[in-house]
Amino acid sequence: MSLPVTDTTAADTSPRLVDTLIIGSGFAGLGAAIKLTRAGKDFLVLERGNDVGGTWRDNTYPGAACDVPSNLYSYSFALNPGWTRSFSPQPEIQAYISSVADKYDVRRRTVFGCDVHSATWNTTTFRWDVQTTKGAFSAKILVSAVGALCEPSLPDIKGIDGFEGEIFHSSRWNHDADLTGKRVAVIGTGASAIQIVPAIAGKVSHLDVYQRTAPWILPRADREYTKAERFAFRYVPGFQRLSRAVQYLTRETQVIGLAKAPIFMKPLELAARAQIRRQIADPVLRRKVTPTFKIGCKRMLISNAYYPALTRPNVDLVTSGISEVTSDGVVTKDGTTRKVDAIVVATGFHVTDSPTFAGIFGKDGRSLAEVFDHSGMQGYKAPPLPDSRTCSSSSGPTPDSATPRWST
Repeated sequence: MSLPVTDTTAADTSPRLVDTLIIGSGFAGLGAAIKLTRAGKDFLVLERGNDVGGTWRDNTYPGAACDVPSNLYSYSFALNPGWTRSFSPQPEIQAYISSVADKYDVRRRTVFGCDVHSATWNTTTFRWDVQTTKGAFSAKILVSAVGALCEPSLPDIKGIDGFEGEIFHSSRWNHDADLTGKRVAVIGTGASAIQIVPAIAGKVSHLDVYQRTAPWILPRADREYTKAERFAFRYVPGFQRLSRAVQYLTRETQVIGLAKAPIFMKPLELAARAQIRRQIADPVLRRKVTPTFKIGCKRMLISNAYYPALTRPNVDLVTSGISEVTSDGVVTKDGTTRKVDAIVVATGFHVTDSPTFAGIFGKDGRSLAEVFDHSGMQGYKAPPLPDSRTCSSSSGPTPDSATPRWST
Protein backbone atom coordinates (compact mmCIF):
# COMPACT_ATOMS: atom_id res chain seq x y z
CA MET A 1 0.00 0.00 0.00
CA SER A 2 1.10 3.57 -0.57
CA LEU A 3 1.95 5.61 2.48
CA PRO A 4 1.03 9.22 3.04
CA VAL A 5 3.62 11.93 2.66
CA THR A 6 6.21 12.55 5.37
CA ASP A 7 4.51 12.15 8.72
CA THR A 8 6.51 12.83 11.89
CA THR A 9 3.79 11.77 14.30
CA ALA A 10 3.27 8.33 15.80
CA ALA A 11 -0.27 8.49 17.18
CA ASP A 12 -1.22 5.12 15.68
CA THR A 13 0.48 2.32 17.61
CA SER A 14 0.00 -0.27 14.85
CA PRO A 15 2.98 -0.74 12.50
CA ARG A 16 2.97 1.32 9.32
CA LEU A 17 3.16 -1.00 6.32
CA VAL A 18 5.50 -0.28 3.44
CA ASP A 19 7.18 -2.37 0.76
CA THR A 20 10.70 -0.99 1.30
CA LEU A 21 12.27 0.88 4.20
CA ILE A 22 15.56 2.71 3.72
CA ILE A 23 17.58 3.65 6.81
CA GLY A 24 19.56 6.82 6.17
CA SER A 25 19.45 9.62 3.60
CA GLY A 26 23.09 10.13 2.76
CA PHE A 27 24.47 9.37 -0.70
CA ALA A 28 23.58 5.65 -0.45
CA GLY A 29 20.08 6.05 0.97
CA LEU A 30 19.20 8.92 -1.31
CA GLY A 31 20.45 7.00 -4.34
CA ALA A 32 18.33 3.99 -3.41
CA ALA A 33 15.29 6.23 -2.86
CA ILE A 34 15.71 7.87 -6.26
CA LYS A 35 15.97 4.51 -8.03
CA LEU A 36 12.81 3.30 -6.28
CA THR A 37 11.05 6.56 -7.13
CA ARG A 38 11.88 6.21 -10.81
CA ALA A 39 10.69 2.59 -10.72
CA GLY A 40 7.39 3.61 -9.14
CA LYS A 41 7.95 1.56 -6.00
CA ASP A 42 6.46 2.03 -2.53
CA PHE A 43 9.07 3.07 0.03
CA LEU A 44 9.94 5.29 2.97
CA VAL A 45 13.26 6.71 4.15
CA LEU A 46 13.93 6.82 7.89
CA GLU A 47 16.40 9.57 8.79
CA ARG A 48 17.51 10.37 12.33
CA GLY A 49 18.73 13.84 11.34
CA ASN A 50 16.69 16.86 10.33
CA ASP A 51 17.84 16.93 6.71
CA VAL A 52 19.30 14.74 4.00
CA GLY A 53 23.05 14.53 3.50
CA GLY A 54 24.41 12.09 6.06
CA THR A 55 28.15 12.60 6.45
CA TRP A 56 28.07 15.90 4.59
CA ARG A 57 25.25 17.23 6.74
CA ASP A 58 27.02 16.32 9.98
CA ASN A 59 30.65 17.14 9.23
CA THR A 60 30.84 20.93 9.22
CA TYR A 61 34.26 21.39 10.81
CA PRO A 62 36.57 24.16 9.51
CA GLY A 63 38.20 23.14 6.24
CA ALA A 64 35.80 20.23 5.56
CA ALA A 65 36.10 19.17 1.93
CA CYS A 66 36.16 16.08 -0.24
CA ASP A 67 39.31 14.26 -1.37
CA VAL A 68 37.58 12.83 -4.44
CA PRO A 69 37.38 15.05 -7.57
CA SER A 70 34.10 16.96 -7.76
CA ASN A 71 32.96 15.50 -11.07
CA LEU A 72 33.34 12.00 -9.66
CA TYR A 73 31.64 12.82 -6.38
CA SER A 74 28.15 12.88 -7.80
CA TYR A 75 25.51 10.53 -9.13
CA SER A 76 26.09 9.43 -12.72
CA PHE A 77 22.45 10.28 -13.47
CA ALA A 78 22.64 13.74 -11.87
CA LEU A 79 25.89 15.46 -12.78
CA ASN A 80 26.42 18.86 -11.22
CA PRO A 81 27.52 21.63 -13.60
CA GLY A 82 27.69 24.04 -10.68
CA TRP A 83 30.88 22.78 -9.03
CA THR A 84 33.23 25.71 -8.44
CA ARG A 85 36.39 23.74 -7.64
CA SER A 86 38.07 20.52 -8.70
CA PHE A 87 37.71 19.30 -5.08
CA SER A 88 34.48 20.47 -3.49
CA PRO A 89 34.11 21.97 0.00
CA GLN A 90 31.45 20.60 2.36
CA PRO A 91 28.83 23.34 1.79
CA GLU A 92 28.83 22.69 -1.98
CA ILE A 93 28.46 18.93 -1.53
CA GLN A 94 25.61 19.33 0.95
CA ALA A 95 23.90 21.81 -1.39
CA TYR A 96 24.24 19.30 -4.24
CA ILE A 97 22.73 16.47 -2.18
CA SER A 98 19.85 18.72 -1.13
CA SER A 99 19.19 19.78 -4.72
CA VAL A 100 19.04 16.17 -5.89
CA ALA A 101 16.65 15.28 -3.07
CA ASP A 102 14.40 18.14 -4.13
CA LYS A 103 14.64 17.29 -7.83
CA TYR A 104 13.39 13.76 -7.23
CA ASP A 105 10.95 14.76 -4.46
CA VAL A 106 12.51 12.40 -1.90
CA ARG A 107 11.86 14.57 1.16
CA ARG A 108 8.14 13.94 0.80
CA ARG A 109 8.78 10.28 1.51
CA THR A 110 11.30 10.76 4.30
CA VAL A 111 10.56 10.62 8.03
CA PHE A 112 13.05 12.99 9.62
CA GLY A 113 14.04 12.85 13.28
CA CYS A 114 13.43 9.10 13.17
CA ASP A 115 16.09 7.09 15.00
CA VAL A 116 15.91 3.35 14.34
CA HIS A 117 16.25 1.28 17.53
CA SER A 118 16.01 -2.18 16.00
CA ALA A 119 15.05 -4.10 12.88
CA THR A 120 14.05 -7.77 13.23
CA TRP A 121 13.17 -10.31 10.56
CA ASN A 122 9.79 -11.83 11.39
CA THR A 123 9.76 -15.49 10.33
CA THR A 124 5.97 -15.64 10.64
CA THR A 125 5.03 -12.65 8.48
CA PHE A 126 8.21 -12.71 6.37
CA ARG A 127 8.62 -8.98 6.94
CA TRP A 128 10.98 -6.71 8.81
CA ASP A 129 9.65 -5.37 12.11
CA VAL A 130 11.32 -2.01 12.68
CA GLN A 131 11.14 -0.09 15.95
CA THR A 132 11.91 3.64 15.87
CA THR A 133 11.45 6.84 17.82
CA LYS A 134 8.57 7.61 15.43
CA GLY A 135 6.72 4.36 15.98
CA ALA A 136 6.79 0.89 14.46
CA PHE A 137 7.12 0.00 10.79
CA SER A 138 6.72 -3.23 8.85
CA ALA A 139 8.50 -3.74 5.53
CA LYS A 140 9.06 -6.46 2.97
CA ILE A 141 12.53 -5.14 2.20
CA LEU A 142 14.97 -3.30 4.47
CA VAL A 143 17.83 -1.28 3.03
CA SER A 144 20.48 -0.32 5.56
CA ALA A 145 22.16 2.83 4.25
CA VAL A 146 23.50 4.06 7.58
CA GLY A 147 26.92 4.63 6.07
CA ALA A 148 30.41 3.97 7.37
CA LEU A 149 31.08 7.45 8.70
CA CYS A 150 28.09 8.07 10.95
CA GLU A 151 29.11 6.78 14.38
CA PRO A 152 32.09 8.70 15.86
CA SER A 153 34.87 6.57 17.30
CA LEU A 154 35.63 8.05 20.72
CA PRO A 155 39.04 7.48 22.32
CA ASP A 156 39.29 5.44 25.49
CA ILE A 157 41.64 7.79 27.35
CA LYS A 158 41.88 7.94 31.12
CA GLY A 159 40.28 11.09 32.54
CA ILE A 160 38.91 12.45 29.27
CA ASP A 161 35.38 12.75 30.66
CA GLY A 162 36.73 15.01 33.39
CA PHE A 163 38.17 17.62 31.03
CA GLU A 164 36.63 20.98 31.93
CA GLY A 165 37.30 22.87 28.72
CA GLU A 166 35.61 22.63 25.32
CA ILE A 167 35.77 19.12 23.87
CA PHE A 168 34.00 17.66 20.85
CA HIS A 169 34.43 15.17 18.03
CA SER A 170 35.27 16.57 14.60
CA SER A 171 31.95 15.30 13.21
CA ARG A 172 30.03 17.09 15.97
CA TRP A 173 31.81 20.42 15.70
CA ASN A 174 30.66 22.98 18.26
CA HIS A 175 30.40 26.20 16.28
CA ASP A 176 29.52 28.09 19.46
CA ALA A 177 32.99 27.36 20.81
CA ASP A 178 35.33 30.17 19.79
CA LEU A 179 38.87 28.77 19.55
CA THR A 180 40.45 32.15 18.82
CA GLY A 181 43.41 32.74 21.10
CA LYS A 182 42.90 29.39 22.86
CA ARG A 183 45.34 26.56 23.55
CA VAL A 184 43.95 23.67 21.52
CA ALA A 185 44.78 19.98 21.18
CA VAL A 186 43.81 17.95 18.11
CA ILE A 187 43.87 14.20 18.71
CA GLY A 188 44.41 12.32 15.46
CA THR A 189 46.10 12.87 12.10
CA GLY A 190 43.61 11.30 9.71
CA ALA A 191 41.51 12.72 6.89
CA SER A 192 39.57 15.17 9.07
CA ALA A 193 42.53 16.30 11.16
CA ILE A 194 44.68 17.27 8.20
CA GLN A 195 41.90 19.61 7.09
CA ILE A 196 41.15 20.99 10.55
CA VAL A 197 44.75 21.74 11.56
CA PRO A 198 45.50 24.23 8.73
CA ALA A 199 42.06 25.83 9.17
CA ILE A 200 42.52 26.67 12.85
CA ALA A 201 46.31 26.95 13.26
CA GLY A 202 46.31 30.66 12.42
CA LYS A 203 43.63 31.64 14.93
CA VAL A 204 44.61 29.68 18.06
CA SER A 205 47.36 30.78 20.44
CA HIS A 206 48.91 27.31 20.45
CA LEU A 207 48.06 24.00 18.80
CA ASP A 208 49.20 20.54 19.84
CA VAL A 209 48.62 17.83 17.22
CA TYR A 210 48.71 14.30 18.66
CA GLN A 211 49.88 11.74 16.12
CA ARG A 212 49.81 7.98 16.56
CA THR A 213 50.73 7.02 12.99
CA ALA A 214 52.05 9.34 10.30
CA PRO A 215 49.85 9.15 7.17
CA TRP A 216 50.97 9.29 3.56
CA ILE A 217 49.92 12.70 2.25
CA LEU A 218 49.91 13.48 -1.46
CA PRO A 219 49.72 16.92 -3.09
CA ARG A 220 46.17 18.17 -3.50
CA ALA A 221 45.56 19.17 -7.13
CA ASP A 222 42.81 21.58 -6.14
CA ARG A 223 41.92 24.69 -8.11
CA GLU A 224 38.97 26.82 -9.09
CA TYR A 225 37.28 25.89 -12.32
CA THR A 226 37.65 28.54 -14.98
CA LYS A 227 34.64 30.36 -16.40
CA ALA A 228 35.17 28.49 -19.66
CA GLU A 229 35.08 25.13 -17.90
CA ARG A 230 31.97 25.99 -15.95
CA PHE A 231 30.30 27.20 -19.14
CA ALA A 232 31.24 23.94 -20.89
CA PHE A 233 29.98 21.82 -17.98
CA ARG A 234 26.60 23.48 -18.23
CA TYR A 235 26.10 24.08 -21.94
CA VAL A 236 28.39 21.84 -24.04
CA PRO A 237 26.73 18.42 -24.46
CA GLY A 238 28.86 15.57 -23.18
CA PHE A 239 31.75 17.73 -21.93
CA GLN A 240 31.27 17.12 -18.22
CA ARG A 241 30.52 13.44 -18.73
CA LEU A 242 33.74 13.06 -20.76
CA SER A 243 35.71 14.88 -18.08
CA ARG A 244 34.22 12.56 -15.46
CA ALA A 245 35.07 9.47 -17.49
CA VAL A 246 38.71 10.54 -17.86
CA GLN A 247 39.00 11.17 -14.11
CA TYR A 248 37.37 7.83 -13.37
CA LEU A 249 39.76 5.86 -15.58
CA THR A 250 42.76 7.73 -14.18
CA ARG A 251 41.78 6.95 -10.61
CA GLU A 252 41.02 3.32 -11.43
CA THR A 253 44.58 2.76 -12.59
CA GLN A 254 45.59 2.93 -8.91
CA VAL A 255 43.91 -0.44 -8.44
CA ILE A 256 46.83 -2.07 -10.25
CA GLY A 257 49.27 -0.78 -7.68
CA LEU A 258 47.00 -1.30 -4.69
CA ALA A 259 45.87 -4.83 -5.48
CA LYS A 260 48.19 -6.36 -8.06
CA ALA A 261 51.63 -4.79 -8.40
CA PRO A 262 52.76 -2.50 -5.55
CA ILE A 263 55.68 -1.25 -7.65
CA PHE A 264 53.20 0.95 -9.50
CA MET A 265 52.60 2.88 -6.24
CA LYS A 266 56.21 4.07 -6.26
CA PRO A 267 55.49 7.31 -8.19
CA LEU A 268 52.90 8.28 -5.57
CA GLU A 269 55.36 7.52 -2.77
CA LEU A 270 58.01 9.67 -4.45
CA ALA A 271 55.51 12.52 -4.80
CA ALA A 272 54.61 12.26 -1.12
CA ARG A 273 58.25 12.21 -0.02
CA ALA A 274 59.05 15.16 -2.28
CA GLN A 275 56.25 17.15 -0.67
CA ILE A 276 57.71 16.48 2.79
CA ARG A 277 61.16 17.68 1.66
CA ARG A 278 59.70 20.73 -0.06
CA GLN A 279 57.44 21.88 2.76
CA ILE A 280 59.38 20.89 5.91
CA ALA A 281 62.97 21.99 6.50
CA ASP A 282 63.40 20.72 10.06
CA PRO A 283 64.90 17.19 9.90
CA VAL A 284 63.34 16.17 13.22
CA LEU A 285 59.85 17.12 12.07
CA ARG A 286 60.50 15.44 8.73
CA ARG A 287 61.21 12.16 10.49
CA LYS A 288 58.05 12.50 12.57
CA VAL A 289 55.76 12.96 9.56
CA THR A 290 57.38 10.31 7.34
CA PRO A 291 55.34 7.08 7.40
CA THR A 292 57.05 3.81 8.28
CA PHE A 293 54.69 1.60 6.25
CA LYS A 294 54.22 1.06 2.53
CA ILE A 295 52.04 3.56 0.75
CA GLY A 296 48.58 2.16 0.04
CA CYS A 297 48.38 0.03 3.20
CA LYS A 298 46.24 2.73 4.80
CA ARG A 299 44.13 5.49 3.33
CA MET A 300 46.19 7.97 1.35
CA LEU A 301 45.39 11.60 2.16
CA ILE A 302 45.75 14.77 0.12
CA SER A 303 46.70 18.23 1.35
CA ASN A 304 48.91 21.16 0.39
CA ALA A 305 48.40 22.99 3.68
CA TYR A 306 48.92 20.40 6.43
CA TYR A 307 52.73 20.25 6.49
CA PRO A 308 53.13 24.06 6.34
CA ALA A 309 50.72 24.32 9.29
CA LEU A 310 52.93 21.98 11.33
CA THR A 311 55.92 24.27 10.75
CA ARG A 312 54.19 27.27 12.35
CA PRO A 313 55.87 28.45 15.57
CA ASN A 314 52.63 27.97 17.53
CA VAL A 315 52.13 24.35 16.43
CA ASP A 316 53.70 21.22 17.94
CA LEU A 317 53.42 17.69 16.55
CA VAL A 318 53.33 15.31 19.52
CA THR A 319 54.20 11.68 18.81
CA SER A 320 54.43 10.39 22.37
CA GLY A 321 51.24 8.49 23.21
CA ILE A 322 48.60 10.05 25.44
CA SER A 323 48.61 8.70 28.99
CA GLU A 324 45.65 10.63 30.37
CA VAL A 325 43.64 13.82 30.18
CA THR A 326 43.35 16.04 33.23
CA SER A 327 40.81 18.77 33.91
CA ASP A 328 42.92 21.28 32.00
CA GLY A 329 45.55 19.40 30.03
CA VAL A 330 46.90 16.35 28.23
CA VAL A 331 49.57 14.12 29.74
CA THR A 332 51.74 12.02 27.41
CA LYS A 333 53.55 8.78 28.21
CA ASP A 334 56.88 10.60 28.51
CA GLY A 335 55.47 12.45 31.53
CA THR A 336 54.92 15.80 29.82
CA THR A 337 51.76 17.76 30.66
CA ARG A 338 50.48 20.27 28.11
CA LYS A 339 47.81 22.71 29.26
CA VAL A 340 44.92 23.20 26.83
CA ASP A 341 41.63 25.09 26.77
CA ALA A 342 39.95 22.89 24.14
CA ILE A 343 40.29 19.41 22.67
CA VAL A 344 39.20 18.42 19.16
CA VAL A 345 38.80 14.66 18.87
CA ALA A 346 39.53 13.66 15.26
CA THR A 347 39.71 9.91 15.79
CA GLY A 348 37.45 8.79 12.98
CA PHE A 349 34.43 6.50 13.03
CA HIS A 350 33.21 3.00 13.81
CA VAL A 351 33.47 1.65 10.28
CA THR A 352 33.62 -2.15 10.58
CA ASP A 353 32.17 -2.25 14.10
CA SER A 354 29.28 0.20 13.87
CA PRO A 355 26.90 0.01 16.87
CA THR A 356 24.04 -0.08 14.35
CA PHE A 357 25.03 -3.67 13.48
CA ALA A 358 23.93 -4.82 16.93
CA GLY A 359 20.36 -3.69 16.30
CA ILE A 360 19.61 -5.52 13.04
CA PHE A 361 18.46 -9.10 13.62
CA GLY A 362 18.00 -11.61 10.83
CA LYS A 363 17.41 -15.34 10.62
CA ASP A 364 17.42 -17.20 13.95
CA GLY A 365 17.67 -13.89 15.80
CA ARG A 366 21.28 -13.35 14.81
CA SER A 367 22.41 -9.74 14.75
CA LEU A 368 24.67 -8.34 12.04
CA ALA A 369 27.27 -7.76 14.74
CA GLU A 370 27.26 -11.45 15.64
CA VAL A 371 27.48 -12.60 12.03
CA PHE A 372 30.19 -10.10 11.09
CA ASP A 373 32.22 -11.00 14.17
CA HIS A 374 32.08 -14.69 13.26
CA SER A 375 32.49 -14.71 9.48
CA GLY A 376 33.53 -11.23 8.45
CA MET A 377 31.31 -8.60 6.85
CA GLN A 378 29.20 -11.04 4.85
CA GLY A 379 25.44 -11.08 5.17
CA TYR A 380 24.19 -12.96 2.12
CA LYS A 381 24.48 -16.71 2.68
CA ALA A 382 26.67 -16.13 5.72
CA PRO A 383 27.86 -19.35 7.36
CA PRO A 384 25.95 -20.39 10.49
CA LEU A 385 27.22 -19.45 13.93
CA PRO A 386 28.46 -22.24 16.21
CA ASP A 387 25.55 -21.57 18.58
CA SER A 388 23.51 -18.44 17.99
CA ARG A 389 22.15 -18.56 21.53
CA THR A 390 25.58 -18.15 23.12
CA CYS A 391 27.10 -15.62 20.74
CA SER A 392 27.16 -11.99 21.79
CA SER A 393 27.79 -8.81 19.89
CA SER A 394 31.34 -7.54 19.78
CA SER A 395 30.19 -4.05 19.01
CA GLY A 396 29.94 -3.09 22.66
CA PRO A 397 27.15 -1.05 24.20
CA THR A 398 24.60 0.81 22.16
CA PRO A 399 25.26 4.49 21.32
CA ASP A 400 22.86 5.67 24.03
CA SER A 401 24.69 3.88 26.82
CA ALA A 402 28.18 4.38 25.46
CA THR A 403 28.07 8.03 24.48
CA PRO A 404 30.02 10.37 26.78
CA ARG A 405 28.63 13.80 27.51
CA TRP A 406 31.01 15.50 25.07
CA SER A 407 30.27 13.58 21.86
CA THR A 408 26.92 15.05 20.89
